Amino acid sequence: MTDNLDRWGPTRRPKGKARSLTSEQLQLADELQLRALALRTASDGELSITEAVHLAAVQLGLEAPQTGAEEAPD
Repeated sequence: MTDNLDRWGPTRRPKGKARSLTSEQLQLADELQLRALALRTASDGELSITEAVHLAAVQLGLEAPQTGAEEAPD
């Protein structure tokens, strides 16, 4: 299964092929891809790629957003 890990690593489209994403959007896309890969690997292939991505998206949606800055007390 290790061969699949290399094949499904994070990728980027060449410039001009798609609209530019912000750094936050790229970070989110990478996080989604890594989670989906981990879920699919842990399922020993029982999850399809589509199912793994859907499940990873649900997990990300359930987490509290991380702003990178701590809130100041009132």
